[in-house]
Amino acid sequence: MAATTAKQAGRVIFSGIQPTGIPHASTPTASISMHSHSTPHRDPPLKIGNHLGALSQWQTLVQQASTQPPEARDQLFFSVVGLHALTVPQVSQSCSPRFPACHSKKAVLFPHQDPSQLRQERRDMFAVLLALGLGLDSSHATVFHQDQVPQHAELAWYLNCITPVNRLMRMTSWKSKLATLRNANSEDEVDDSLLQLGLLAYPVLQAADVLLYKFRASSHLPSPDKMDSSHLDRLRRTTHVPVGHDQAQHLELARDTAQSWNARYPGARKDGKKGKGRGVFIIPEVMLTPSTFLLPAEHPRIQSLRNPLQKMSKSSPNASSKILLTDTPSEITSKIKSAVTDSLSTSSITWDPEHRPGIAGLLRIHSGYSGENIESLAKRFEKRGVQDLKAEVTQVVIEALRGFREEFARIRGETGWLMEREKEGAEKAREVAERTMKEVRGVVGTD
Repeated sequence: MAATTAKQAGRVIFSGIQPTGIPHASTPTASISMHSHSTPHRDPPLKIGNHLGALSQWQTLVQQASTQPPEARDQLFFSVVGLHALTVPQVSQSCSPRFPACHSKKAVLFPHQDPSQLRQERRDMFAVLLALGLGLDSSHATVFHQDQVPQHAELAWYLNCITPVNRLMRMTSWKSKLATLRNANSEDEVDDSLLQLGLLAYPVLQAADVLLYKFRASSHLPSPDKMDSSHLDRLRRTTHVPVGHDQAQHLELARDTAQSWNARYPGARKDGKKGKGRGVFIIPEVMLTPSTFLLPAEHPRIQSLRNPLQKMSKSSPNASSKILLTDTPSEITSKIKSAVTDSLSTSSITWDPEHRPGIAGLLRIHSGYSGENIESLAKRFEKRGVQDLKAEVTQVVIEALRGFREEFARIRGETGWLMEREKEGAEKAREVAERTMKEVRGVVGTD
């Protein structure tokens, strides 16, 4: 964590979340909503792994910023990254498990696209973030749609032009996503014959997302060409990016890309003297946290309820494998009741992540929401069966999500108000992003 002083502006922190996973029966991860129309409402597929992980960290950052003095307050940008959602198929909801053809290799490459679904998921996810208390105070937190800020795509193209393809081919993310899409047992079962350019270049767009937000938003700032060195010293802060361990590779690419760009296009010195400048981009600093923020670092992941050897994934096509933030009590009960454990579960409960991953997953969920130490939990259930554990985990999760579900329903029902918040967030983000892009165009010569 970077320290701040009264003479320094606070940090600029960016993070994003996809609005979609793969739509299925009950659906997967981060999602969004729609304008009021007759299309059946689909709950945002934001799973509890997101809640216990990144979103809990975002809430903590917002709470910290609210207590900081205005002149040293962190500025937070939380983006619903709709352009990233296009890197995987937006399969129609009519494509259900009863229709295996929907999951063929051809369907993965050329799926039936459903624009109404993405519209719904985008707004739902925006409402989710507001329901979690993010962006309600616009003085220090901005929630916005990435696809409403065209500078993201513009900067991504500039960065594409300096990014080696071999570097992208070595990234692990595209294989992981393809394996999930194909419901494969391992990444070894997929190859680049299924790979499309958008998915391959996903990390470059992610780098653009991060590098755009080096300025603090303010309607009272002068335009970049009128800023002197004192303005820049006060306003240009190192970008900080909260990431889990699985995103660290992407952030390393963003850092390397920023350094490569600065070396290739250093620009002129800001003080008017002769010589090369320091480049446009601030090198982002990684705020590396456990994948599950509310759990200890040694037990960071929430596992799939259907395959405890895998993490709970928003992209999994199996709706029973994850608990969504908007699941009803009956849905939560059903999913936990059917969670895969092991043959020893009828006799005792022990904490053994290596040999009993299903039991370990349930204990992690309980600990994440109750705050009770995992080892203490296992000891308390030592002489009780898995049904007792599942019953208590169910009640803990239902109570933990009750307030969120009520707030989400309230916000989601106020469509006009929600659209105004979307507009305000996009305008604020565009202001900051355009300041960066003016510098980028200036050093390249496209201004």
